[in-house]
Order: sequence, then structure tokens, then C-alpha cells
Amino acid sequence: MKLITLQLFWHPSWIAICMKTINLLFISIFSMALANAQDYAKVDAKVKSYPKTFATTERLASQIAADFTRQDDRARAAYTWIAMNISYDRSTNAPGRKPIRFSAKNEAERRKKLVAIENDLANKTLLSRKGVCHGYSMLYKVVAEKLGLQSQVVYGTAKSVPSDIGKAPAKGNHAWNVVQADGQWKLVDVTWGSGGISGDLGYDDNYFFTSPQQFFLNHFPDDKKWLLTGKSESEFAALPLQYNLDYEIISPTTGILKSNGSKLLQFKIRGLKAGDDVLYQYTSGAFSHKVTPKITGGVGEFTIVLDKSATGTLTIFANRKSVAAYKIN
Repeated sequence: MKLITLQLFWHPSWIAICMKTINLLFISIFSMALANAQDYAKVDAKVKSYPKTFATTERLASQIAADFTRQDDRARAAYTWIAMNISYDRSTNAPGRKPIRFSAKNEAERRKKLVAIENDLANKTLLSRKGVCHGYSMLYKVVAEKLGLQSQVVYGTAKSVPSDIGKAPAKGNHAWNVVQADGQWKLVDVTWGSGGISGDLGYDDNYFFTSPQQFFLNHFPDDKKWLLTGKSESEFAALPLQYNLDYEIISPTTGILKSNGSKLLQFKIRGLKAGDDVLYQYTSGAFSHKVTPKITGGVGEFTIVLDKSATGTLTIFANRKSVAAYKIN
């Protein structure tokens, strides 16, 4: 076999043309991304004008289908309406809180019963305007499918309280969705989009089409194929608890801090801005402590003292909202 080497000789005018093409391509891609963000704002604005109640999932899906044709817009509209109009049900007998057991003679009968159970849970969540994660995710799945989208409910572990830090994923404490738009599976957590159990944050679009890397910060599926990223159980366990995806924790990235003597801890958090009210507090301390981050390139840097008397949990706050928590060993 003869090896052929091809040499290309670049004329300066060709380089200029190529650079111009690259610049135009970059501008085009940036404009498309900006247009998509603006489109979602328009979707949200339209959905806010919808009725607060719908009698059936078919009517909700029909309303969305009449207003939107793009798959991602339909997926967004379903997310926004459910997140804005369904509240978390704290009652112990809430539909979807307990597993439903049934028997079937064959696969066809099993599938038929399963679809009936899914539709029943979706309708109960819709009509009562409240639900748990299973109800939120099942309602999203049913509406998405009526909009012609493929969607599945994903079961797994959510890192949601400080005691979860350091623990390996355990099956079945949360449910969310994947939905296919334009040939790609996307991650959606409409329960957390509604503000979750506390509802303190209100509507939060950070959990719509979240990047797999961000979603992994507080979600680990029972079926690892829905990670959509090459992460592991041990990596998930080691993470700090991140409350708010408006911020990116650059350091420390390990969730367990060792307190074996006084030492300084340097924090770097992307998303902090000049003038933000930033505090930290230990559960073992009676008072919070204020810090003034140095902002460089959109990253806030500050240092705190971790002394040997500190125990329990260290929580970082920005503008009176929790940003992240660490467990102190």
C-alpha cells in the first residue's frame, strides 16, 4: 500500500476568507442560541395566559399543540404550565407516594393496566393541582406523549438535604423525566421546576433541558443510561449539596470537609456578583458570618475559617438563599 501525502499551500486571501466564514458561523450560532432563549421567553409568556385548570390532559395538550409546533417549544410549554400550576403535596396519602401493585396474565394485559395507572395518576395530579414527584413526572410524560413527543419517567436518587452528602445513590427517592426533542434526549425535572417540596424558589427553569453535567450535581438515575454523561456513583456521593443551579461551585468540589484544626478554606463560585449579600453559617454556630467576595471574570472568591469547633453542616448563602452545603467530618 502506498502512502500518499497531500500538502496544502494556503494563500493569505484564503485564510482571510476562512476566518470571515468562521466569524459568520459563530455569529450565526450565537444568534440561533439567543433566538432560542427568546423563543422560550415567548413560550413562557403565552403559557402564563392559559387557564389555571384543565379538565383533562387532552385539553391541556390540545391548547399547547394549537399554539406551538416545534418539539422543544411544546416540551417547554408542558414544563412551564405544570411547574407554575401544580404545587407539592405534603400529605402522607398523596397519589403517587406509595407504589401500586397489580398482576397481569400476559404482557399485553400488563401494558394495558400500566397505561391506565399512569393516566389515572396524571389526571389526579392535574385535577387536584398538587402532587409528589411521581405525579409531576407522570403528568409531564402523559402530556408530552399527547403532544407527539417521546418521554419517559426516570426513577433514581436526588441529593436534596445535607445528610445526603457522602452517601452512594439509593434506589427510588425521586422521579423526573427525559423527553426527546429534535432527535435528542433531554433532561427535565418539573417537580424542582415548580420549587420542589419547599416551593421557596418558585418557578425555576434551570431544570428544563438541563445539561447532563449540571443535572448530575443532584440527580442519579437507577438506570445509568439516563445519566447521559460518564459519571459514577462515587463521584455523585462526593459532591457537595448544590441548592441553586444559577451558581457553579468551582471549589471546593468535595462535599465533606475535615475539621482537624483551624484552617482557611478558599471558595470560588461562578455567578456571584458585586454587591451580593454572601454569608456562611455552621449548624454548630449561633450566628452567620458575612464575607465580601472578590469578583473576577464572573467568579466570586472568598475565604472562611474552618476551625476545630465547627461541626455539622456548613451552608453558603447568597442574597438570603441557600447556594451550597458541605458536611463537616
